[in-house]
Amino acid sequence: MPAPTPSVSGMALAHLSSALDGSLVQPGSADYELSRMVHGRPCEPAAVVHAASVADVARAVVAARAEGLPVAVRGGGHSLWESLPGALVIDLAALDTIELEGGATGPGGTRVVRVGGGATWGEVADHLGGHGLAVSSGDTRSVGVGGLTLGAGIGWVVRCWGLALDQLVGVQLVTAGGDVVEVSESSHPDLFWGVRGGGGNLGVATRLDFLAHPLEGVVHASLALDPAGLPDALRAFRDVMREAPWELNGSLVATPAFGPEMPSRTVLELAWAGTDEAAAREAMAPLLALPQLLSAEVGRSAYADLLQEPPAPPPGMPMPTIVDENGWFPCLDDEVVDDLLAARESAGAAMLLVRWLGGRFSAIDPQATAVAFRAAEAFVMTAALLPPGAPEDEVSLVKAKLSPFVTHALGTYGNFTNSVLPGLAGRMYPAHTHHRLRVLKREWDPDNTFARNHNVVPATS
Repeated sequence: MPAPTPSVSGMALAHLSSALDGSLVQPGSADYELSRMVHGRPCEPAAVVHAASVADVARAVVAARAEGLPVAVRGGGHSLWESLPGALVIDLAALDTIELEGGATGPGGTRVVRVGGGATWGEVADHLGGHGLAVSSGDTRSVGVGGLTLGAGIGWVVRCWGLALDQLVGVQLVTAGGDVVEVSESSHPDLFWGVRGGGGNLGVATRLDFLAHPLEGVVHASLALDPAGLPDALRAFRDVMREAPWELNGSLVATPAFGPEMPSRTVLELAWAGTDEAAAREAMAPLLALPQLLSAEVGRSAYADLLQEPPAPPPGMPMPTIVDENGWFPCLDDEVVDDLLAARESAGAAMLLVRWLGGRFSAIDPQATAVAFRAAEAFVMTAALLPPGAPEDEVSLVKAKLSPFVTHALGTYGNFTNSVLPGLAGRMYPAHTHHRLRVLKREWDPDNTFARNHNVVPATS
C-alpha cells in the first residue's frame, strides 16, 4: 500500500525545516520543551522558528500563510501573544546585532544605530553607553526592541526625545507576502507612519534604525514615600512636573509585596537627562521636600543602570490573574486624581504607575505617527492581582470598578495592556487614526496574517 500523501501543512513545514539557516522546532522534538517557554512558563505553539537570518523570517511568514497558521513574533519574551496556542512562533533572538554608524549625522550630535529585531533594550543601552549615547526606550532590560518600539515605548528620557518610535529613522520589515522592505520617511512613508504605533500589525521588524543621542549619564533620584500620603504626593508630583524642564523625567510607582524580601512600596523615580547634579537637584527640590518623604537617594548614574527588571513571583509560584486598566490622560486635575485613586482602592489594585509626559512627547504633531494622543500630560496604569485562575465574574467585577481609567482617558496604551481580547485596538487610536491603519492593513496584510497582537482588522471599504 502506498504511503499516505503528506498534508499541505506537513509538506510546508518539512520544506521550511530544510530551507532555514536556523532551525524549526516542532512538538515532540527534543528542543520543544525549552522553545515553548515564555517568560518562564510554557505555551503551546504549533512550531517555533529560531531565525538565523532575515531570509528565515521571510520563509517562516510564507510557510505560515501556506499552513493557515497565525504568526507570533518573539523578541524579548514578555508578550502574552506568544502564550496563545497554535501559532507559528518566529523567534528573533539571534537577530540581535547592534551597529553604530560612524560620525554624528543629525541635530545635536545624534548618530544612527541599527538594531536587530531580536535585541533587548538592556543590550542596546549597554552598547550605546560605551559611546556616550542613548536611545530613550522602556524601563526593563529584557524587553525586546521591536515589540516595545512598534507599540510606542515610553522611556526615561521621553520628555527630551519623545517615545522610542519617535527616534526611529528606518525599519527593515518582512511583510505578509514574505517581502523584505526598507521603510522610512523617503521609502514607503505611509507604511513608516503605520509601523510607528501600529504594533506588529503590518509586518515583522527585523532591524530598527534609531537616532542615538549624546548622553554621558543621568542624575537618578529614588524617593521612598509614605503610602498613606499618596493622594497629596501625586498632586505635588503633577504640579512640579507641569513646570519642570524637559530634562526632568519621572514616575510615581506603587507596587505590592512579592514575598518577605520584597515588601510593598511607594516611590518617586526621577531621572535628569545629564550629569549636572546641581541643576537636577534644583528641579527636584520641591519633591525632595515632600512631607511624605521617608528617604531619598540622589546621585549620578549611567543611563543603562536605570533599566531594571520588574519583580516576579518566586520560581514555581503560579502566576496571579492580572486585571488592569490604563490610559493616556489629558489632565490629572484633582477630580480625576480622586476618581482614579478611589477606583484603585475599590478594585483592590495594588499596583499603580503614573509616568509624566509633556516635553518633546507633546511637541510632536499628533498626525506624525499612529500614536496620536499627544495631548496627554500623563500615562497612568493600575493593576489588581487576583488568585491564579480567578473566575471570570470576579475579573469582570474588578474590571468594572476600574472604569474611571477608561472614561477619563483619551485612549488605551497597548504595550501596557494585559489583555488578548479582540477589539481593543478601537480604544488604542482615535477613529481617524484607526481607519488609516485599517486601510494600510488592507494594503499590506489583507488576509490578517499578523493577528497575534492588538489586532487592526483590514478595512473592507
